[in-house]
Amino acid sequence: MKTILVPTDFSSISKNAINYAVELAKLTKSKIILFHAFYVPIVTTDVMVIPPMEEIEESNLSVLKKIEKAIYKKHGKKIIVECKCKYGFPVDEINQFAKNNKIDLIVMGMHGSGELAEKLIGSTTTSLIRKSACPVLAIERKVKFKLIKKIALACDYEAIANIKIFDPLKEIVRLFKSHVNVINITPVDEKLPTVSKAIAGIKLEHALEDVNHTFWFAKNQNVVNGINDFVREKKMDMVVMIPRKHSLLKSIFNEPETKRIAFHTKVPLLALHE
Repeated sequence: MKTILVPTDFSSISKNAINYAVELAKLTKSKIILFHAFYVPIVTTDVMVIPPMEEIEESNLSVLKKIEKAIYKKHGKKIIVECKCKYGFPVDEINQFAKNNKIDLIVMGMHGSGELAEKLIGSTTTSLIRKSACPVLAIERKVKFKLIKKIALACDYEAIANIKIFDPLKEIVRLFKSHVNVINITPVDEKLPTVSKAIAGIKLEHALEDVNHTFWFAKNQNVVNGINDFVREKKMDMVVMIPRKHSLLKSIFNEPETKRIAFHTKVPLLALHE
C-alpha cells in the first residue's frame, strides 16, 4: 500500500476518517492525499450571489491545508500529506482521481450512530462502495483506530474472476497478523449448495491459502442480520465485503429495503472490487 486517498467534506465524520487514515498510513508508510470535490449549484434567479469558481477552489484548498498542517503538528513528518481540490460531483471526481493516480485505498467517513441505516443510503460513501474500482474503507463516526486481529469476510460463494481482489485484504492481514473468518449466511430453507458454489468455495480456499482463515456457515433469512450477529458474537474488528454487480451482497447497497436494514458499523467496513 503506497497511497491512501481520503475524501473529505470537512464534517466531523470526515475528520474521524482522516484520523483513522493517518494512523493506518503511519503503519504502512503510505502517502495520504486529502481530497475535496465541490460543485456550484445552478441558480435560476439572480438573488443568490455565488463567488467565482477560482475563489471557491482557493477557499476549499485553504481548509485542506489547515488539516494538513494539523496532521504534521501532531504526527511530525512520519507521513507525506498532499492536498487536492477538484470541481465536480464527489463520486465521479473521487473515482476518476483514484484511477488516474493509482490509489491503493480510499478511506471515507460513514454516517450513522453505530449502524448503517437510512443516513448512509444514497451517500457518497455508499455510491463509492457500489461503483469504485478501488478498495473503499468506510469508517463510522465512533470508530477509532486499533489493531485489526479478527476479520469477517462476508462471502456468498459466487464465482470470483480474479483472486487478486483479495490482495488489499492480505496486506491488512500481514500488517496486523490478522485471522480471516469467512462467513456465509444462507436462508433457513436453502437446499444443498450448487456445483458452481462448491467450485467457488474451492477457489476461495485456494485464494486464501497463504493467510490464516476459518470458514463459518450460518442460517438467517436476512443476510445483514446474520452478518450483524456474527460480528457481534465473535467480536470482529473489521468486516470485508465484495459488492459485485449480481451478488447477494451487492443488493445490500442497492435495494430500497436497505433503508429498513440496520447494518452495524462499529467496526471498519472494507469493500473490495473486481
